[in-house]
Amino acid sequence: MTRQPRKQRTQKRNAPLHERHDQVRATLADDLREEYGQRSVRVNAGDTVEVLRGDHAGEEAEVLAVDLKDEVVHVEGVTVEKADGEEVPRPLDASNLRVTELDLEDDRRQARLEESSE
Repeated sequence: MTRQPRKQRTQKRNAPLHERHDQVRATLADDLREEYGQRSVRVNAGDTVEVLRGDHAGEEAEVLAVDLKDEVVHVEGVTVEKADGEEVPRPLDASNLRVTELDLEDDRRQARLEESSE
């Protein structure tokens, strides 16, 4: 892997979709980190997250959508006003979020988390 920032940015921008899954990860809260034995997890719609950076820092809300193509996360209540007055979800980088509660509706996701804790 190269250390040049220009090549790092190019590789991230040109990454295929299956590699972008790993780039949309957020840190886990301390209690979840202990329970599952890992520091971060891929963010899914339905998870509850805390915003760590920006104008909405400190807010805790549910994830509405995860856009893998643009590698952004949309969180409920974190909006920006457009020029015409319309409120739209503000895209956030997953690294600026902390997962406080996981949505374990997906059996495969739950199994994957539990096998990593063993």
